[in-house]
Amino acid sequence: MGNRPTPTQRREAELQALHWIAQAVNFTMPLDDIMELIYTQIHRVTPVPNFYIALADPESRTLAYAFYIEDDERRFPDLVWPLDFGLTGLIIKTGATIRTRDYLKECRAQGIQPGGKPGRAWMGASLTGRDKSIGVMVASTYDENQEFTAEDESFFTTVAAYTASAIERRQLHTGLETRAQQMKTLIEIGNLLASSLDIDTVLDLVVLNAAKLVHAEGGSLLLLDHASGDLIFRISTGPVGVNLIGRKMPAGKGIAGVCFAENRPVIVNDTHDDRRWYSGIDQQAQFSTESIVAVPLNARGNTIGVLEVINARDKHGFTQEDIDLLLSFGAQAAIAIENARLFTTTDKALQERVEELTTLQHIDRQLNATLDYREVMSITLDWARRITGATIGLIAALHETEDGKRGLQILAHHGYDLAEIEPYIEDELWPLEKGLIGLTMRQGKTTIVRSVESNPHYLAVVPGMKAQLTAPIQRESRVIGVIALESENAETFSENAVESVTRLADHAAIAIDNARLFQQIQRANQAKTEFVSFVSHELKQPMTSMKGYTDLLIKGIGGPLNDQQKQFLEVIRSNVQRMDRLVQDVLDVSRIEAGRLRLEKSSVRPADIVAEAVQTMAQAIREKQQVLDVEIAADLPTVYGDRGRLLQVLINLLSNAHKYTPEKGSISTSVDQVEVNNRTYVRWQVQDTGIGMTVEEMEKLFTKYFRSDNPMVRNVKGTGLGLVITRSIVELHEGQVSVQSNAGEGSTFSFVIPAETP
Repeated sequence: MGNRPTPTQRREAELQALHWIAQAVNFTMPLDDIMELIYTQIHRVTPVPNFYIALADPESRTLAYAFYIEDDERRFPDLVWPLDFGLTGLIIKTGATIRTRDYLKECRAQGIQPGGKPGRAWMGASLTGRDKSIGVMVASTYDENQEFTAEDESFFTTVAAYTASAIERRQLHTGLETRAQQMKTLIEIGNLLASSLDIDTVLDLVVLNAAKLVHAEGGSLLLLDHASGDLIFRISTGPVGVNLIGRKMPAGKGIAGVCFAENRPVIVNDTHDDRRWYSGIDQQAQFSTESIVAVPLNARGNTIGVLEVINARDKHGFTQEDIDLLLSFGAQAAIAIENARLFTTTDKALQERVEELTTLQHIDRQLNATLDYREVMSITLDWARRITGATIGLIAALHETEDGKRGLQILAHHGYDLAEIEPYIEDELWPLEKGLIGLTMRQGKTTIVRSVESNPHYLAVVPGMKAQLTAPIQRESRVIGVIALESENAETFSENAVESVTRLADHAAIAIDNARLFQQIQRANQAKTEFVSFVSHELKQPMTSMKGYTDLLIKGIGGPLNDQQKQFLEVIRSNVQRMDRLVQDVLDVSRIEAGRLRLEKSSVRPADIVAEAVQTMAQAIREKQQVLDVEIAADLPTVYGDRGRLLQVLINLLSNAHKYTPEKGSISTSVDQVEVNNRTYVRWQVQDTGIGMTVEEMEKLFTKYFRSDNPMVRNVKGTGLGLVITRSIVELHEGQVSVQSNAGEGSTFSFVIPAETP
């Protein structure tokens, strides 16, 4: 093991390790990379030849390795064990950290059966999220001379907290990305379905895309035969799907029959252990169905068939998320199927249906063109009024307050007295027991009243109205809102109008849910930005104190220092300065992404920017014995910009040139005037004789956190944020950044800013 470090050295190592782990928590890194970094930092502080992170699966109540090191070597064991087994089970249950000199003795003391490959010294900590344990982190050794100390346990527990945070953040980020991709896929499929009116084409698309959505081996679509009352296989994919087409199944029998008869989704992950499974179909097709999900296809209040997918490719089987996806998809598929069936009925129905589909497609394009929640509502209401000829109307969405009170919030309206409905737009909720819209929300059914005076539920808000149509907006069998339309003409709302508004509500529901999801994502991004800003602010205060006291100690205020003490303080000061730059870079990126980077503009002389930047970098350039050449053109115009930010840009480019140019190399900086498209610009340039870049590296140059794999780059400390910030600042000045480089031949960076006009 060698000599143990002093307490100061250990503390410094711990702080350095926690610093890098904290950065990993905030960065969008692959989860495996985060775990690799965490292990590396732990190993720097406390030698841990054996180490693993195991994550819990709540559904199967098991633990499985997510990261595994044995004898200092990365391995990939495929092992799963019960959540309550061994010392890890005790950690999951209690949330406590366990440290022992002898793993087997500890198991006997706890009355627990040992498992895995028991080491000698052993230490495990819970990965605790916001409200529960999501896994464990374990370190062990077979060396009888090594044991873990209380300091090791404290550090290990702290790292476990960071690790849990990193895993949860990454899982949340992945979940949001997955959800967004699923929503995008559903929209694309919906548009694809809506673009075809051939019944066979639509059915093929439905089954093919349903299986793809949930990663299933195959799928089938069964439609109701009204003459016999049976379900008929219309489309079937998979290894022997063609053998099923045309076969009948009694409604109410088998998984699909139960789904149809009870109008609810059914999920079975082991058909051989489910009495509802109708094995006759497998026998006829000479196939084995292991798992199945069936969802009903509902269109305009009628169950027209069943969509089923079979044999999940995921080893964990189908999940509730798969049901939710298929329900969303099934809502679109059912509409598309019904549209295609109606299209083939008669020439008259064909013409009417084409007209309606054209309108709905236009509506879809408008709805899908925006993710603004209230704008989606406004577009939906506008089309509902246009289709029906209604005089006035509103759309309200279901809302629940923090104290659990549920009601309706008005999000779009037309023709109402603002004083009457204004309280329900922002502050108050319309009670679900009030009016026809409350009745529609409770029942989930479209309501049409042709004589409002005689209806006990009607509330008169605008005088002179004769009829009211209210339609629920439903998403995945949930009523999420209501469209209310009123007319001065009692005969305005025909049966066709009612059907059109119902279909409009179905289409709008998807866009409304997408807009709501996007709104939630925006809030999450806002929360992330505020968190980064808060953390950066909180870090800056202690770093300022650390830097100040370090400077005082170096100056001898606290007494004489020996050479080694001075060296230690210089290391501290250097790292504090680097942390300060890193925090500032992260804060700048956060402000840029949130659109909050403010520029304090004034007239700036380009030569002043060059002079101050050169003065700032002069000492560092002299230390590497580099040659710096400065060239400033005469009679340069001023620019209207933020002096500090422009100086930041030029210093960053000079710093990069200095870092990636070898000793005794050459650097030049210049500023001149150029004309582009009849407009005058001031151009700054920084040229070096450094290592240069490849074409592939230049393509990723302005990507966040990008750093070249070139060892000469990796040996220089950096975050990969400087050029991202540089480009953003220049673009905020209505300018552009460009680069020219060849590997081994140096680089030339330039940026232009419009000259100030009188």
